Amino acid sequence: MNTTREGASVFMKKSYKISRNFVKMMPSFITDTDFYNKNISAYPTESDNTILFPLIVLILFTFFIGLIGIPFNQEGIELDILTKWLTPPINPFHSTSNHFFDWSEFAINATLSVSIAYSGIFIAFFLYKPIYSPLKKFGLINSFDKGGTKSIFLDKIINFFYNWSSNRGYIDAFYATYFFKGLRGLTEFVSIMDRRLIDGIPNGFGITSFFVAESFKYIGGGRISSYLFLYFFYVSIFFLIYFFFLVL
Repeated sequence: MNTTREGASVFMKKSYKISRNFVKMMPSFITDTDFYNKNISAYPTESDNTILFPLIVLILFTFFIGLIGIPFNQEGIELDILTKWLTPPINPFHSTSNHFFDWSEFAINATLSVSIAYSGIFIAFFLYKPIYSPLKKFGLINSFDKGGTKSIFLDKIINFFYNWSSNRGYIDAFYATYFFKGLRGLTEFVSIMDRRLIDGIPNGFGITSFFVAESFKYIGGGRISSYLFLYFFYVSIFFLIYFFFLVL
């Protein structure tokens, strides 16, 4: 056994390339998984058996959950398992019903739900089936595959639905484009306004008041040096403006 292989999985399906098509086979019950070599498959990555087994167990409970609502006659009183469980033991036959079960309404409701389920199974069968079946008894499926490869329009439709389902309806891209980027831009704008406007205005007033107070302190003190400094400062500014803007 190769030393680079670290794990093993049960009922793992491997893909082999045959004439530009991938055929899914089951070589053995236990196969090694190479975690270093990632093979590109034509099918989306499915969950492993650790997730598949609990789903199968839940399917069994879901399949038999409808049995608790099936009515049964007991001494002329129509009851069902759920009603018997919820009825107190003191008065188990608290309600009576003289009408029969409406099978037509049941058939209408069941036909709609079952047709939706079977349509999903049918679409999944044609999207996730092997691209070309090696078995002769699947000649009808192979004929559909051969005809489908010649139709560019049909391939585009299938690829569109495949990409849509593989990318989870592009919900992640929608969130990243409109929600996360918008929220990040809003936070950056709020941060800039907080630093430069909300904090900048008080800081600017504080610094300005400090220098103005210091200047008033020296000017109001009556020192000759302060008056001379301001006089020569403004005269120098006047000469600089005159030299750069009027002479040049």
